[in-house]
Amino acid sequence: MIWLKDKRIWILLGFYGVLAILFHMCWLKLGGGDDYYFMTCLDDTSFGAFMVKRWYGWSSRLVIEGVLVLVLQQPILVWKVLDILVSVLIAWLLCGFFCSGYGKHGSGSSIQTDKNTLSGTRTVVPLTSLILFLCLLLSYDFREMDSAGYMTTTINYWWPLAALMIAVLPLYLWYQEGTCKKSYYVLGTLAAIFAINQEQICAMALLACLYLLITDNLRRRKTNPYLYVLLALSVCFAICVAICPGNAARKASNIDFWFPAYAGFNLVQKVLLGWYSLLKTLYQDVNLPYFLMSAVLFMAVRKKQKRFPARLIAAIPLLSNLGLLGVLLFGKYREYPWVHLILHVFDFDQPVVYYQGSLPNSNRLLLLVYTFCCACVVISLFLIWNKKERSIDALALLVIASASKISMGLSPTVWASSERTSIFLDFGFILLGMLAVREMEPWKAAKKSCCAIP
Repeated sequence: MIWLKDKRIWILLGFYGVLAILFHMCWLKLGGGDDYYFMTCLDDTSFGAFMVKRWYGWSSRLVIEGVLVLVLQQPILVWKVLDILVSVLIAWLLCGFFCSGYGKHGSGSSIQTDKNTLSGTRTVVPLTSLILFLCLLLSYDFREMDSAGYMTTTINYWWPLAALMIAVLPLYLWYQEGTCKKSYYVLGTLAAIFAINQEQICAMALLACLYLLITDNLRRRKTNPYLYVLLALSVCFAICVAICPGNAARKASNIDFWFPAYAGFNLVQKVLLGWYSLLKTLYQDVNLPYFLMSAVLFMAVRKKQKRFPARLIAAIPLLSNLGLLGVLLFGKYREYPWVHLILHVFDFDQPVVYYQGSLPNSNRLLLLVYTFCCACVVISLFLIWNKKERSIDALALLVIASASKISMGLSPTVWASSERTSIFLDFGFILLGMLAVREMEPWKAAKKSCCAIP
């Protein structure tokens, strides 16, 4: 695993760990939502029979739900300890990805080996970069994990996120260092089996594997065989999602209960529905990871570009967030027509109005403005990395993270699933913010290791 030697980073991780402990031990109220159901689901049946019932009646997440059931049969303290460890693991891996040297400091290909690493020197992380990293790390609102009960939701979303990062680690080390220990591949494969069982991660993994295969070919890089393992797992779990009778039964019942009009939607309408759900995540309230990422992107573009038009484009996503924040804070203006529109554009239970032509033009214009702000984020990536390979990689990260949310349009519960399904999108923003932080000021080389990868 990644071993960080900079004492400041360990202080940062210790601070995050203390917050995680306090949050879990003093704040959380457990047993709500689906927690009680899974805590008592084996009272009158066996584990195997329950898993068969779930496959035929509800879900293809047998790996995840198997872990969920086994953990929730234990005292609550067991889940608390495990979830604290998972939280610290996520922060630890993010620190490793963030602080490890890549390419030439601040630029270049993401897979080029750092000469300083080979010569025994390491990059020194500036204090301002560490502070920005901590802000990005703390920007995710963990309270979103309460939407279906903390224990159930974390095991379905938070734990697969940690497993996904472990699964990615061997590829990261391969592209960075040109080598990776065999034990990491074994650990990564086991983690991938757990992570890719989650449908959104499965979609992300498929896109990521295809992207890496294509870029390996175009950039004439040697393809790591482990990538084919991840691709095979992604395809297998995608097939499981498609053929699982429980998924079909759950979809039918959810259409009847949540969204009857969904039965008549075609694929284009479902994708559009997914896009609107992404805009809802960004602009119904202030999305803190998106807000901080847009601020970091603007600062990075301002550092790289001297032209006013470039800086203006990068400022638009940040200004849209500041404008929304102002609208939310100053309540006395809430009945003004445009303010009311901004606050209530996503206030509907079943967004069938988008497909019946009954949406007012003012609503359509506002959604178009939001879409334009997202396009400015894409342009900002190219302004930061000057159309190099790394800008393409950053764009791919943004597209893959966005696909995790847009794919929810394939489910009739897209509006009913709350914001827990935005976790992978939010962490995509956090990662992009981290990449942009690396471009804001040079990272100096030092003989004493800041961070090392064994």
